[in-house]
Amino acid sequence: MKFTLRRIARKSRKSWQLDYRTNGKQHRLAFKTKELAEAEQERIEKQITDGGTAWLAISAGERIEVMTIYREVQKAGYTLRKVWEDHKRGSHGGDVKPQTLQAAYNQFIAEREQMLVSDSTMAALRSNVGRFIRPRAALQVTAVARQDVMDWLVPFKGRTFNSYLTSLNTYFRWCVKLKYLKTSPAADIEKIDERRMANLDEEPPVMSPAQVVELLKAARRTDPALLPYIAICLFAGLRPEREAGHLAWSDIGETILVRGLHAKDRQRRYVTIQPVLAAWLARPFYSRRRGPVAGNLPPRNLRKRFEAVRAAAGLFSPKPSAEGGVESAKSDEGKWKHDWMRHTFASYHLALYGAEKTIAALGHGDYEMLFGHYRALVTREQAEQFWKLTPEGIRQLKPH
Repeated sequence: MKFTLRRIARKSRKSWQLDYRTNGKQHRLAFKTKELAEAEQERIEKQITDGGTAWLAISAGERIEVMTIYREVQKAGYTLRKVWEDHKRGSHGGDVKPQTLQAAYNQFIAEREQMLVSDSTMAALRSNVGRFIRPRAALQVTAVARQDVMDWLVPFKGRTFNSYLTSLNTYFRWCVKLKYLKTSPAADIEKIDERRMANLDEEPPVMSPAQVVELLKAARRTDPALLPYIAICLFAGLRPEREAGHLAWSDIGETILVRGLHAKDRQRRYVTIQPVLAAWLARPFYSRRRGPVAGNLPPRNLRKRFEAVRAAAGLFSPKPSAEGGVESAKSDEGKWKHDWMRHTFASYHLALYGAEKTIAALGHGDYEMLFGHYRALVTREQAEQFWKLTPEGIRQLKPH
């Protein structure tokens, strides 16, 4: 086989073009660099060499049989690949219905939305399953083998691997239920044991009392209507988007009602309102431009507003992302930590109120989890300081 590599100009940009011919058919590929073009040429040559070796490894009778079948298939207007895929679909059982990965995915997402699956779960399914589907959109669902899934998962590590596997399992199990598949290709792929992960003993991030003060001050200064939401996250430990983000004023009385629809375990629970939180919820806040401002629950346009407050507090450094939005800074300085407010609540609550009440407030966990992750993070003195950060208490703090 003869390869021709030459430099060309395409739309005012120089690139490299690789030409070669196989079975009487001309192929032409373009690459940004010469190195990429040469690497592709090496890959093709190796593929041809490996194919020739495999061809010679079978007997003469088997080669004649393959060529005879190939001519019959070609004469009928099919390809060997098409015949093989049709055979695989038939081998899954006569009750399996043909469907492409993309069409099944569209139906799957629509049904999940109709079932009122949480926003965070929907986002994970769209992202994780969508990434697997996109380059294979036109394939039949039955064309996906276990090895295809495993090869795709290999680059991901730790919890990311497990997250993608969970999403794919959810999708393929749904395909089995709708008879697009006989069995899920991800069913027997095992998750990575979390006990083997390098960051197992990593302590959860906890905000210092000084950082909490800066966050509350920034909210009072830039967006006072968001203060009830922030105070509830800090002093009641609700999950930021799933629980606190859906909380209404009607859910707040002598306690906070976390409805099962929004709770992670779908179980409603009641969270005690500590005096510090009651102080933040009991009064309007004042804006120089608008006067008294009542906090809005649930908060509107939450993500954008909260990013602005965190940036004003020096706890978030937004920068453009590849998707056109913003993301937190990559360095530890100025980077907002995942579940920072909830971890902060758990640590200070455990130090002052004990494990049993903390487990009840968080809505999950056990003694082993709490004492293994939170016990030594803050002192009782720091906890006492945290639970005194009322609006009046912050006002009386001496500036550093």
